[in-house]
Amino acid sequence: MPRKPSPGTTRRIFKAASSEISSLLPDTWNLEVVDRNDAGGMVRVVAPDGLAGRLSIRVFERLNPRDISVLPTTDGPTVVAAPWLSSRTRELLQEGGLNYIDQTGNILLKVSRPGLVVCTQGALRDPSPPPRTRPNLRGPRSWALMRTLVEVEPPYGVTDLSRMLGMDPGYVSRLLTTLSEELLITRKPRGPVESVAWESLLRQIAVDYSLYRSNETTSWIAGAGPEQFLRDLAAGDETGWAITGSFAVERIVSVAPAAVAVVYTEDPERLAEVARLLQVRTGGNVRLARPYDPIVFERTRTRDSVVYASIAQVAMDCLTGPSRMPAEGEALLAWMRTRLADWRCPPLRSGVGNA
Repeated sequence: MPRKPSPGTTRRIFKAASSEISSLLPDTWNLEVVDRNDAGGMVRVVAPDGLAGRLSIRVFERLNPRDISVLPTTDGPTVVAAPWLSSRTRELLQEGGLNYIDQTGNILLKVSRPGLVVCTQGALRDPSPPPRTRPNLRGPRSWALMRTLVEVEPPYGVTDLSRMLGMDPGYVSRLLTTLSEELLITRKPRGPVESVAWESLLRQIAVDYSLYRSNETTSWIAGAGPEQFLRDLAAGDETGWAITGSFAVERIVSVAPAAVAVVYTEDPERLAEVARLLQVRTGGNVRLARPYDPIVFERTRTRDSVVYASIAQVAMDCLTGPSRMPAEGEALLAWMRTRLADWRCPPLRSGVGNA
């Protein structure tokens, strides 16, 4: 059950939420507080033409994804208010038809009477996290495990995953427990993973992962252009590389002409020497990336002798890349939703009755 705040905390969060909503309204709109209670309170929003509607504000000190399924039902538009709401919690609230507001600026208000839509993004991480008793979802090993869950169809158990990834079974088990609590996977206690919310899991990775920050990257110029550089790379004898980013996306969906080639390689200096690249501090048309984890070379795709990172990896990279890359990531996600059989791998064939 969600944690019930003290009366003082409830009053404080309710006041902050109602004040923030009022500040977001146009100058000709008004907000009135019409009720305060143990759960939060009620406000009335009035449009310039006199049309008015009420919003119930329900206050929580902390709200986790699992809490949402047991929230009491309410009549009329409801706003869930808390100090901070995780991206997964916000996603589930929206799916349940609930508005939300937290004190870091994560806000979603959709009110039909009077017509009002407000959506802003605040902190991706909890600014005042509680003491942790479970592993977090940050870091190369957790990203590698989550990417595997995204692109390999379940069922599979702890032993399967730890063998595949070379990870400690205890760490895998604890991380799966965390993901289950976040409703990113479905799993019975100490049982195999039964289902994966793959898109939500990819977006969870993107909260902390970043293409250019999480990988060791350097910028280069290919004199003949990035397209020729990639053709030369495919025709050469070098191995241990894979293309990600815009040039990988444009082979699947068309967004805009790719301008910068991003290539994973364990030896950027060697690859740059062979390809006769010129290193630069900023700009450039080639970005070489020493990967955050060897998993970037797993489940790659080869087309016309060109090696591309897995589609899930490309989606991770584009969602967290600069410039137009997030838009390319969204376009790729849209393609992935309708083409699961084209990118997800079949279930593991070993036993899954392991915890």
